[in-house]
Amino acid sequence: MDSARSWFKKFQHKNEKVENSPKKKKDLENAKYAHKPPIDGAEAPSTATKQKAAAAKQYIENHYKAQMKNLQDRKERRWMLERKLADADVTAEEQMNMLKFLEKKETEYMRLQRHKMGVDDFELLTIIGRGAFGEVRLCKEKATSNVYAMKKLQKSEMLRRGQ
Repeated sequence: MDSARSWFKKFQHKNEKVENSPKKKKDLENAKYAHKPPIDGAEAPSTATKQKAAAAKQYIENHYKAQMKNLQDRKERRWMLERKLADADVTAEEQMNMLKFLEKKETEYMRLQRHKMGVDDFELLTIIGRGAFGEVRLCKEKATSNVYAMKKLQKSEMLRRGQ
């Protein structure tokens, strides 16, 4: 074994001594490849790619921040209801029923939040006005019959103008 080690040391560069600790080996390996260009002709990410990555990161962070805020709000509403029920003279069965009712309402609300609205969910009534990018229409929601103003934008026109 010693003869193999001495034979191996002959072919090693003077600054590439093999260390016993795995961290030092990893640092040496990283330093060895630091000056070499990326494999397969890969280049450093462009500015557009960096911007897209930053936008994706921001979107993900905002999404999970909103999720955590919603969860905290739900917990707070439940805690407030439990506190009010504890202060009031309500039986345990009624308390459980009210808590279940709150859970049901919260679940319905979250389900409505996940539902994506589209043009098909509305009945178009009339055009109110026209602008540089599109038009504003008066619409009635099919599910609730509520009347809304809907702005219809042309994405290609907005992108062409850089907005």
